[in-house]
Amino acid sequence: MYKRICFLAYEGMELLDLSGPQSAFYEASQAVSDSYSLKVIGFNNGPVRCEAGLQIMPELAISEVEECHTLVIPGGKGSRSESFTAQQLQALASLMSRCERVVSICTGVYFTARAGLKEGTNVTTHWAFIEDLKMQFPHLNVDCEKLYVQDGRYWSSAGVTSGIDLTLRLIELDLGKAASHQVAKHLVVYLKRSGNQKQFSDLLNMQKPRTPRMEMVNEWIKEHVHEEISVQDLAQVVHLSERQCHRLFLSETDNTPAQYIEKYRMQLASELLATSDKSIKSIAFSLGYHTSHGFNRAFQRNFSVSPSAYRSAFLTQSEELL
Repeated sequence: MYKRICFLAYEGMELLDLSGPQSAFYEASQAVSDSYSLKVIGFNNGPVRCEAGLQIMPELAISEVEECHTLVIPGGKGSRSESFTAQQLQALASLMSRCERVVSICTGVYFTARAGLKEGTNVTTHWAFIEDLKMQFPHLNVDCEKLYVQDGRYWSSAGVTSGIDLTLRLIELDLGKAASHQVAKHLVVYLKRSGNQKQFSDLLNMQKPRTPRMEMVNEWIKEHVHEEISVQDLAQVVHLSERQCHRLFLSETDNTPAQYIEKYRMQLASELLATSDKSIKSIAFSLGYHTSHGFNRAFQRNFSVSPSAYRSAFLTQSEELL
């Protein structure tokens, strides 16, 4: 007996958050007969415009949905807006209560949170919105690392393509590993990716220092990143005592000076690993590490993968063909 999968389309959604999981479920339905029936639904029957401009026409209004095993809610700017009415959120909450699985992709978790996720529910979202989600919904337990999270019948994924990772897991649970593997091969994606979403995150927003003082510090660090850098060095740059310098970093960056320096180096390292052909050893030395071992440990601590694994994951297509 098939499972009805409904995909919520709404104004300002991210198209890939819907089309990625939809394509994976569709391929599974082709591989295993009578497995899934797919429907795109909306808050009404009218067309909706995706964040990138494409229009989608829902097949059903949310009030017309009688059967839904798995509800997939994509993310996008629209999910984070305040434009949806209490009646629409109530309709969503009502449908969620009748589904065996509720799946949010990326920032789609904002919708499920507004519709009434219970206190202590474990969720995740795109790394760029982790802190905002925590601030807006402090009653939720937000995981900042995993590509996807399950808490009972609620599932949530990190950024865009991790929605496919999550969908492959659901297909595996429903139809078995062989079917999930077949879908992954057809979509040319990994059945299960190594690492977590930390490897995709920006550790620091280095292009936008909060204050001119931090801008000055960043410029100094950039020029001296290959050297040993102490709190005393930084204190002299900003003309403060070491204690005042420590407080400055905590207030402006939420990191101690030592943590900030390490994250600064690791962000530079991630860029060099992905865009240059320098050896890992030479990258380590250029960022002030005396040994590759120390560099490897710091990188693993910050990105949860080794430098070599990170480089392999971010090879460009042309490099892979060489």
